[in-house]
Amino acid sequence: MSGASPTFDLRGVSKIYQTRGRHGPSVTALNDISFTVNEGDSTAIVGESGSGKSTLSRLLLALEAPTSGSVRYRDEVISGRDERQLRDLRRRVQIVFQVPMSSLDPRMKVHDLLAEPLRALKIEVDEGERVRELLQSVEMPTSAANRYAHQFSGGQRQRIAIARALGPSPEVLIADEPVSALDVSVRAQILNLLTGLVCDYHLTLVFISHDMAVVRHLCDSIVVLYRGNLVETGRTEELFASPREDYTKELLAAAPQIRAARVARTRKGREGEPRSA
Repeated sequence: MSGASPTFDLRGVSKIYQTRGRHGPSVTALNDISFTVNEGDSTAIVGESGSGKSTLSRLLLALEAPTSGSVRYRDEVISGRDERQLRDLRRRVQIVFQVPMSSLDPRMKVHDLLAEPLRALKIEVDEGERVRELLQSVEMPTSAANRYAHQFSGGQRQRIAIARALGPSPEVLIADEPVSALDVSVRAQILNLLTGLVCDYHLTLVFISHDMAVVRHLCDSIVVLYRGNLVETGRTEELFASPREDYTKELLAAAPQIRAARVARTRKGREGEPRSA
């Protein structure tokens, strides 16, 4: 989205873990990373396992602080702040995990799963009405509120996890490999759902993936990581048309070719394709 202001701005971010205490060997998960995520964009963070994608998501959520450098959200440094100072960020930035049950307490019914973030963040709404709205937004029946997460299929559980993330009305949704644990038959359905929600709720999306074919049809821009290093960044179509770095070329060459219809691009102001079910 040209002319958009940065939602996230990372400058010289590195993250180093000590493996055996203060004096043990260290592992560099991220090394001097700088890029921006623009408001309203869908930005992909791509790379193979061990490239630093999940570490980066934790820094964007301020669940961890960088060893050096700064992470800004709307011009405000968020790294190194305590939970009281991060309360507003917790509402504005939400995440959908790869395995939905990792964020869904099996002892709680769906109503309480969706209401829990509202209670924790002290968001004053009609709880029952909000739960119904959230279920409808992810195309789940309202009767699902009275059941447990384990009673649903993997795709339905991911829909519930997405609804939970939408509960606080966030500005940013981070999706960490949200379809890689699902059957092939339901992946396109969940991706189409995400695309429609990003459009309907005017979300900024950070989509973490290793699947370049999906990224091409879902995201506006791409950040390529390799072993904790930033390889290159660019607008999606430009990067696919003329990648500069050998590693990016290898990722693109390995990506299966899928038809655009599999993952409909429905954001306003683009091709105007109808959202597929």
